[in-house]
Amino acid sequence: MRSPKIVWLAGFLVLLLAFAVPAKAQPYEHYKLVIGMPFVYFDIEDIYHQRWISTYLRGRPVILLTGHRYQRYEILKWAESLKREFGLPGLVHLLWVVNTSKFPWSTSRTTLINQWRQFAPPIPLLLDWHGVIGKALRVNYNIPNIIGIDAEGRFAFHEMHTFTPEVYAAVSQRVRALIAAGPGLMGGMPPQVLPPVGGALPKGKRGLSE
Repeated sequence: MRSPKIVWLAGFLVLLLAFAVPAKAQPYEHYKLVIGMPFVYFDIEDIYHQRWISTYLRGRPVILLTGHRYQRYEILKWAESLKREFGLPGLVHLLWVVNTSKFPWSTSRTTLINQWRQFAPPIPLLLDWHGVIGKALRVNYNIPNIIGIDAEGRFAFHEMHTFTPEVYAAVSQRVRALIAAGPGLMGGMPPQVLPPVGGALPKGKRGLSE
């Protein structure tokens, strides 16, 4: 025969669990940024250990380039053209972000940094060890991504395209709209009808670790 104390204790524990556990557990959902929302906060070092903090970049639009390391020669075209038109005149902050959250375990950070330094990107190249940018936008790294943030830190646009003069001209218009809007206004333009992305992208030379 069970002791009354044991029966009472068992009943008390069951009652406690009933109140502690919700009737229906709701799974945690990661939301994706939408146009007009404040862009995700980031504090990321470049390959020369300079920190780039999103809140310190206010006052000028920010253009982020990202994609898989195999897309680096395609992204390089975007970086060089955007630098000539917007970076050198100081109209925007132009940054290349590399998601290194899944780089091979056999590759040290020092090796990874040296590899990108040897590549000699024409704009600051940030190593995103925690994949902050990719998670916020659910980035498809198999194609170059061009991300626009307005002068007040709000998400303005996200384009995904290989480089062609026609596509560049359309994206350039969107960047110019961000610059023209200036602080205090929501920059950006309605989505442009850009040429479709076609065919597999050239992977270029391999050797850099993600």
